[in-house]
Amino acid sequence: MHLKISKRGERRYLSVVQNYRENGKTKTRTIESIGYADAFADRYPDPIAHFRAYVEELNEAQRASREPVTLSFARDEQIEAGGEPTAREGAGIVLAYLDALGVGAFFRACAHDAGQVPQAGRVFEMLAAERAQHVTSKLEAWQARASFPRACDFGFKEVYEALPAIARTSAELVTHMNRAYERIRGKRDASVVYLVLQSFSFATANDVDSARHLHGTGAGRPVVGLGMALDRDGVPITYWIMSAAPDAADVRRTVDRLKRDLGARRVIVVAGRTPHAAHIAHDLARTGDGFVINRPLRPDDEDRRAWIADPAGYRESRSGNYRIKSRIVEAQGAPKGDVVKDVVLWGRDYTARARQARTERAQQSSEWAALAQETQAAAPAEPDPAAHATPPADLDGYVCVASSEVDLSEAALFHIYREIWRLAEPFQIMEADVSPSPFPVPHADHVRAHFLICYTSFFALRLLRADMGWRYNAAQVAQALLEMRGAHLRDNWYLFSYRSPVSDAIEEAAGVPVARKLRTTGDMRTLISTARAHIERRA
Repeated sequence: MHLKISKRGERRYLSVVQNYRENGKTKTRTIESIGYADAFADRYPDPIAHFRAYVEELNEAQRASREPVTLSFARDEQIEAGGEPTAREGAGIVLAYLDALGVGAFFRACAHDAGQVPQAGRVFEMLAAERAQHVTSKLEAWQARASFPRACDFGFKEVYEALPAIARTSAELVTHMNRAYERIRGKRDASVVYLVLQSFSFATANDVDSARHLHGTGAGRPVVGLGMALDRDGVPITYWIMSAAPDAADVRRTVDRLKRDLGARRVIVVAGRTPHAAHIAHDLARTGDGFVINRPLRPDDEDRRAWIADPAGYRESRSGNYRIKSRIVEAQGAPKGDVVKDVVLWGRDYTARARQARTERAQQSSEWAALAQETQAAAPAEPDPAAHATPPADLDGYVCVASSEVDLSEAALFHIYREIWRLAEPFQIMEADVSPSPFPVPHADHVRAHFLICYTSFFALRLLRADMGWRYNAAQVAQALLEMRGAHLRDNWYLFSYRSPVSDAIEEAAGVPVARKLRTTGDMRTLISTARAHIERRA
């Protein structure tokens, strides 16, 4: 409810009104007619201020009231064409984390800078909050804007117009979020830093100068590399756009930069398939740094292939969906006595993905499926005589990594390696993001803006998971956030029906009421501010 002031000639008429939605439009109903403001001048020094306080008391009483809510519907009432916007609690919680990291304040502060686009901050919030929940195109995010907890009154073309302005803020926003993070969580432990390397391919339709600053794949799809640094607790610190296939010198420059800028004593590089893996590992070992790197099979690597196929030594999960084993071996190409830990993991779902990918001959987008396909292709045509006692060497679903961290358990090493997947998933760029684009954006700006949006959403999601005690993985948390939405009933009321242990943990971490069935639009606004205050108070 709010106080409505209507001008009638020279006089001002006061009434208490309430907004509600009907047929997809916002309407207003009068709750109480008060009268002309000047009629109360002899009783109150400032009648308008008095009645604004009165309306706030009504709102407070309504919020505190536990009286049942009665809503009536005609038996034959129909759903409006296109449906009604939902109330998205999950998006609200992500916004609270973005607010705690200072994202909104940052864009408001630079709104008047030369070259800044007025709606850039809200576009950024919309895209980052959406990306934290699921991978979707900019078009789909914009089409769902009516359900976003904050007003998004801009066209689709304006989303793309904002991208160059967003790209220009990348370094400053990363610094701003780090300061905000340390203000609410204290100084980071950067004594050990994880550097995660990943590469991405991009479609380029309608982008300007699409070939610049990117590396060709030979298939018409340029690729670009991303390096992300995480602190000892697994929370992002910064990222760089770099070569899609960095060599040992590229990685060394980045490692030295992290040590210089962050004071890190040691850097552990986590990487997927890279043509320079052996040289990178050797260089890192030389300086006492570490690595957890994908180790694809070579066609002549019969010993390791037989070891992977041998069922001896595997430990299996209770569900039977995973099994894992490891061994200590001499590091290839390293001085005698240097050892690494080989770890192999088999997953039932990885197997299904690999077989489907091979059948469809589709371009691989999953680290796990890509590796399984590669190991299958590398298998010799005839069984190795030395492996007659083993099952057939069908290596679908096996993922193999080598690590310098020989004292870590198998599970700990694969938890580290999975960061590649955790990083790759939210950073995907969809074909619909660039084909066709409604506004010609320089491709380099598009890439920088995309990575900044994805990095920010990744940061918010990691912070939420840290507040949840890392009890659930990123996919579980993102899916729960996506499901936490309420269906519109009548007026401003929404009905929420999703609840799970993950959603309870999310609400507890954010400090908001757990499992509320009914909420109003006002409740949603309060939820964001309440969650932000709680997040900022956590030690």
